[in-house]
Amino acid sequence: MTSLAATRAGDHNNQDRHIVGEGFTVVLDGATSVAGDRSHDPGWFAGRLGEVLARALPGGPSIPDVVAAAIEEVRDVERLVPETSPTSTVAIARWSADIVETYVLCDSIVAVLHEDGSEMVHTDDDLGDVLGEKRLEYRSRLAAGHGYDEGHRALLIELQREQARLRNVPGGYYVAGTDPAAAYHGVQSTTDRTGVSGLLLATDGVDPARHPRARSWRDLYAEALEHGPDRVLRDLHVAEAADPDGRRWVRSKRHDDKTLVVVRLA
Repeated sequence: MTSLAATRAGDHNNQDRHIVGEGFTVVLDGATSVAGDRSHDPGWFAGRLGEVLARALPGGPSIPDVVAAAIEEVRDVERLVPETSPTSTVAIARWSADIVETYVLCDSIVAVLHEDGSEMVHTDDDLGDVLGEKRLEYRSRLAAGHGYDEGHRALLIELQREQARLRNVPGGYYVAGTDPAAAYHGVQSTTDRTGVSGLLLATDGVDPARHPRARSWRDLYAEALEHGPDRVLRDLHVAEAADPDGRRWVRSKRHDDKTLVVVRLA
């Protein structure tokens, strides 16, 4: 088995975290506040959550139970409250000799790659579904060539206010914050390990479509094995730099934090 991992900041403060352990890996993406109005750093929160998950995942109970207990522990130890607590996505892969388990809470991804060339990509689309119309506003504006100006920033602040209203409530979306019950809304899968060649985990700053030599998660996996995940993230960053106004690849930030973990199982 081979595990490779890399992370790269979008600007100066990387809010992503990752852990590679014996039989598991975790990727977390702390949610940045555009308005800068949170009491705690999202990367700190993602890191604390990751520490607890890493301790409990090996040989632990079901992944949702582990995530719920981790949210509860970090909340209680750090005395976090919903109004000011950061949030984080959670993506987990755990494997044994017999099975591969995946879990995704919010919009990071886990791809399970099979020896026959097929792939299963697991993500949680609830955030995109509930904010679809709001996202169209800034996307249309970027496509029209307005770039990442103050008008764009104002739209993102409005979008994040709407996110806060819909966070961890029925009809909204679920993410790791202060409510342990959110953990039971993650997307889960269990696959027979036979025929699984590898795994890829990534935060939403990683997009195969922006890579010069990749068009799929399998392509990124192959690139990471051949050239290393640092090179993959650097190539993505360079491609984004050539599209500084977000017209070719419409996205909320010129550069988002990027984390990539690949595990070769076969």
